[in-house]
Amino acid sequence: MNLKYNLTTFLLFFIFDILSAQNLTISYELTHHPFDDDKKEMRTQNYLLDIIEGTSIFRTEMRRRSDSLLANGKFGMGYNANSQYELYLIKKTKESIVQKVYVSPLSRDRFFISDFKQLDWKISPEMIKIGEYSCQKAQVEYGGRNWTAWFTKDVPVSEGPYLFHELPGLIIQIKDDAGDYDFKLTQVKKNNNNSLYEVKGGKEISWDQYNSLLIDYFNAPMSMVALGGKKVVTDDGLGGYKPVNERELTQKIQQNLIKNNNPIELNHKVNYR
Repeated sequence: MNLKYNLTTFLLFFIFDILSAQNLTISYELTHHPFDDDKKEMRTQNYLLDIIEGTSIFRTEMRRRSDSLLANGKFGMGYNANSQYELYLIKKTKESIVQKVYVSPLSRDRFFISDFKQLDWKISPEMIKIGEYSCQKAQVEYGGRNWTAWFTKDVPVSEGPYLFHELPGLIIQIKDDAGDYDFKLTQVKKNNNNSLYEVKGGKEISWDQYNSLLIDYFNAPMSMVALGGKKVVTDDGLGGYKPVNERELTQKIQQNLIKNNNPIELNHKVNYR
């Protein structure tokens, strides 16, 4: 009996070591209500969680493509005018480091926030089946929202979308109780690129400084570009560029920020005026 138990334990740890050593790319689909006062509007966005040797980066599919271009000395892609659609987070589990990355949409100045408290998960014995996975329930409060997660020990990787991790298995689904954010796993595969395409550099800021940056951007988005000695241009349809109407673009950006203002960190919501 003891021999059988020890052998089973050895096999489980052996499988865990094999999986934990793998470089993985995990895909999630986010269903999101962008307006806090209108729950009828719903949008979806695909995100990728790349994991290599204990370091992971969570970002949109487009941002990962952009980072790969930058890593190869090419031009990256543009940034969404509303930062809440750029959920970009780096986790370094060995160093216990979590960094939320913010890039100014027009000037492309890079900042990161490291002020995160450890998640206080409450694990429940409740189990359900999601697809092929046997999942267990866990709950946590984060960002002024209450979240319910379903994780599986079938994939023994202590990871999940965005900030959510440190459970004894992979998070298959997690959503807040208001139904504003709902992350669902769509695929787990080996990462054959052997690179996270991590963009280096940036300035560390606090949450208050982050909010100030968002307000400054809202008040005068064009000024952030002018400070860098740059000009805002757009495609002229003939393979070249033409200047934009800065007043019209400013109004468009401001209207977008006011309307689409239901951030994942609800406790750091900016009241645009």
